Amino acid sequence: MPACQIEDYHDAPSTREELVAWLATTDSDGMESEIWLRRLSHWWDENPFASARNERGWLLRHDGKIVGFLALIPTCYAVNGRPAPAFIASTWRINEEHRNASLPMLMRFRQLGAENIVSDTTPTPKVRQLLERGGWHCHTDVQRHFVPLGIFATLCRRHAWPALPAGHRIELDPASIKKVSASCATSSGIEKWITPEYLRWFAASEMRRHQFVGLVDDDGCLSSYLFLTPKRIRGIPAWMEIDHFTTAATHEELHALVGELVRRPSLLGGRRLLSLAAFPGDSAWDTAPVLHQRREDVCHCFSIPGPLKSLPKHTVLAEGDWGL
Repeated sequence: MPACQIEDYHDAPSTREELVAWLATTDSDGMESEIWLRRLSHWWDENPFASARNERGWLLRHDGKIVGFLALIPTCYAVNGRPAPAFIASTWRINEEHRNASLPMLMRFRQLGAENIVSDTTPTPKVRQLLERGGWHCHTDVQRHFVPLGIFATLCRRHAWPALPAGHRIELDPASIKKVSASCATSSGIEKWITPEYLRWFAASEMRRHQFVGLVDDDGCLSSYLFLTPKRIRGIPAWMEIDHFTTAATHEELHALVGELVRRPSLLGGRRLLSLAAFPGDSAWDTAPVLHQRREDVCHCFSIPGPLKSLPKHTVLAEGDWGL
């Protein structure tokens, strides 16, 4: 019987067609080929960071046919205030009968992570174990802060939220953002690199609605934003915050954005509850006048190269392929 072979995935119309056909037939969620085509186009054609790195992942073949795949999506992080090309891992899938032959793929993945920042925010429990054994750091919980909106805000000191700063306004369309006041919040540590192109790209994801809520000044410059996604919390129509960012020295602007949603829930369609999220070490919502808090299990895994391991890492839910 021929042995399995691992190869770099070189994206081209013919190879993408072959890959999409295999992904659709092996997808446990039943995503059709058309959805996979749009998804790969979003990852590799529309991604503003795609040109920074050529790697797109690896294929595992047996007798010439695809039996496994691990995708790489180029991205960018700020490292001590400077942009650093990085990778998102996604869609690590192996046909069950060939799972034991996928070790070379894992070895290449680990080597990539030894030299680059790599994120995997949707790993299976088995993959998480493999990553942790390889020295990856996995964030396994997030603190949820619940905020009633509109008339329900009387339960939670609705007037305690600050007003928008003078000379600033709410912007809901990321396509209108032409500049940001800075592409990272601080000049130290590791965090996502933010550009207007990235904001438009993330908002256009095929997999989940990403509602942008930005704060811009009279010159149209963005200084803070939230990304939200709709969901129901115990049957209540709600927004779940999945990303927050500010270049301000304090969290006042982020709280002002929440305050506008509290006082004017019709801005986004009248949902009644907002869930804010913070990973350990993130103080964005520590002083917010919330109604209730609870911890929630997540699994955001990151490989940080050795020279950078001592740097603090700012993490949000909307990282890796979470929502892509």
